[in-house]
Amino acid sequence: MFTSKEIRSTFIDFFKDRGHQFVPSAPVVPIGDETLLFINAGMNQFKDIFLGMTKPDYTRAANSQKCIRVSGKHNDLEEVGLDTYHHTFFEMLGNWSFDDYFKAEAIEWAWELLTKVYSIDPDKLWATVYEGDQTDGSDPDHEAAALWTKVTPIPKERVLYFGKKDNFWEMGASGPCGPCSEIHIDLGPDMCDRKHVAGHKCAVNSGCARFIELWNLVFIQFNRLGDGTLEKLPARYIDTGAGLERIAAVLQNKQSNYDTDLFMPIIDAIADLTGHEYTSSLES
Repeated sequence: MFTSKEIRSTFIDFFKDRGHQFVPSAPVVPIGDETLLFINAGMNQFKDIFLGMTKPDYTRAANSQKCIRVSGKHNDLEEVGLDTYHHTFFEMLGNWSFDDYFKAEAIEWAWELLTKVYSIDPDKLWATVYEGDQTDGSDPDHEAAALWTKVTPIPKERVLYFGKKDNFWEMGASGPCGPCSEIHIDLGPDMCDRKHVAGHKCAVNSGCARFIELWNLVFIQFNRLGDGTLEKLPARYIDTGAGLERIAAVLQNKQSNYDTDLFMPIIDAIADLTGHEYTSSLES
């Protein structure tokens, strides 16, 4: 079983072995960026690089970024406490390419790390890609869909298309953005927490705890302007984010992120202080 520390270090070492520079987590309050109240993703500290305003000292980077999502475009406040896998504060494992490698390598390495290094059952994994949007002229990501079945053994029927809400990533109302490809895991029918909801059908992006997003591979190609239009960036970038807490729950075979070694020492201490036993339940 992987401890949370081992999951984090294994991720960073995996990408360091592939030429990535380790970059420490940035402060959770952005420096010099008035468009965000808090750091909400690993790519925030690289924003000026994506916009071509700063030239990096390296073309590949990896880190584990501390994130807060309580405001703006990415706000998880309404999700916390209703499911087992959302948090207002969490760690995002990520790797970046600054006009170096692109979709093929990002997809191949993510699959390799999850299935070969972390030993997650590949038959439980699904991939999603962007279906496009006529309102802003963004095209379907047929390239990513084709790469999934080319560079990994995933079958075509487990590569699904979704719209802007799920598969076009933006850090805010404006700024660097692009289509994304998410990796989801099927944890089995027993993990569904919406069985009581009439008409519910377990599926990727259906909102239940059976199918959980583990990793988002973002293909930064555009800049969203203040008027909502997209302009193409002069270079192509990779920006990925994998939730440390979610991967820990999978690798430690826990039903909830809160049952992992990231939370249990704190919860046990609270239980000792209050005299109340902690129990975990999927019942709503």
